Amino acid sequence: MAQAASKTCEICVSGPGHNYCEQCDQLFCDGCKISHLRTKMTKNHTFLSDPNINPEVKQYCKEHDENFIYYCTECSTPICKICVIKKHKSHDFAEIKESTEGIKAEVKMVIDMKMRNLQSNIADIDQGSNQYKTDVNGVIHAIREVGRKLKEMIDEKVEGLINTVKKKDTKNVQTLESVGNELKTALDKAKEQQKFYQDTQGIKDTTKLLQKLKQIKSQIDQIEEMQVPIIPSVKYAQQKATEREIEKLFGELTFG
Repeated sequence: MAQAASKTCEICVSGPGHNYCEQCDQLFCDGCKISHLRTKMTKNHTFLSDPNINPEVKQYCKEHDENFIYYCTECSTPICKICVIKKHKSHDFAEIKESTEGIKAEVKMVIDMKMRNLQSNIADIDQGSNQYKTDVNGVIHAIREVGRKLKEMIDEKVEGLINTVKKKDTKNVQTLESVGNELKTALDKAKEQQKFYQDTQGIKDTTKLLQKLKQIKSQIDQIEEMQVPIIPSVKYAQQKATEREIEKLFGELTFG
């Protein structure tokens, strides 16, 4: 186990040990680090290099007083080399750093997917709302034009139909805005978790990083994605007729 107090290389026991091998849990001087990385079995080991590195900060298995070096995928927990033999012998496990990288990538993927879905739904709401408002304006214009041609005697009917459209429009717009606001709120929550995720980039302790990533993933999973409602539509079936057929001329309003 690395001795943080001595700060000397644990290989040659002479040079300053400011290079910490995460796999071997030992301090190396610059020369021994180079030799370590040239060795076939240890060439892929990773080092933390800092004059003030303190490997004792790492969290240990409380039961066996050993470093967490593996991650049991079946139990979703970090384990030490003794835990592997005593409690997780038949389980699937991998190096804790490898597992953390996998969960890190998974959390990023979940965040990205969640944000893409929310942004896509908001875009659908905005696009549908604009088209719907255009349809409403077109229907109102058509009704006014028919009313104008049918003289003053049908103004009351014209205004009645317009009011019907506006009332329905108000209700539909409120529904769309409500869903849109909820989606935006969900997006804000996703952005907040994205910020928390970005903040994890500075965490060196893999166990703490694992715990933080699992918390972020849990919060992301709780963000509800409301389905985009069917975008309402409105049409006006215009007809031509004599003055005696006023009621029929106005056609029928339909809402989707």
